[in-house]
Amino acid sequence: MMPGDTSNETEASRILERHASRGSALDSHPQLRLFMMCWLDTFLVKGLVDPQLRQLTILRVAWRCGQPFEWANHYRRARAEGLSDDDILSIRTDQPECDLEGPLRTVVRAADEVVDIGYLSPATYAACGTVFTEPAILHEFLHLVAGYRMMATILNTTRPSVAEAGLPWWPPDGQGPSRGSATHTDV
Repeated sequence: MMPGDTSNETEASRILERHASRGSALDSHPQLRLFMMCWLDTFLVKGLVDPQLRQLTILRVAWRCGQPFEWANHYRRARAEGLSDDDILSIRTDQPECDLEGPLRTVVRAADEVVDIGYLSPATYAACGTVFTEPAILHEFLHLVAGYRMMATILNTTRPSVAEAGLPWWPPDGQGPSRGSATHTDV
């Protein structure tokens, strides 16, 4: 969001307010608050990445990182973008190369590489370039997937309560990942 651009400021503010807890660090850190508003404006309000692929990518990162708060938030957004529960559940696969096809396979592989090794391999980056043929959108996607990995790290550290936020637990079926210490409960 550019300074003085208020066209979607209310949408980014609304999202931020809905999820910020009382006494949030954002309340006492105006610069961090502006960063988060810009983040939301860039990726959710005005993002150029296909909205369904964007949501499925974010959900894959949340799933792989065991992040229930982000999963619940983006489950709702994914449904609003027209994705079915079957579409959403498909990204939980342990074998995306066998179970997924086309652009979805590519964005899931990108999310997995960011989670597993911290970057996209040259082959995956090239494959993403065939999905996102405009360089600006390819770079937005790269920032999106890496940024949501960062967000999962922050949320897994601060552990906001899914229940207190009024969000469902690992929708649509209440089943979270069963791997390691990243899966935690607060219900």
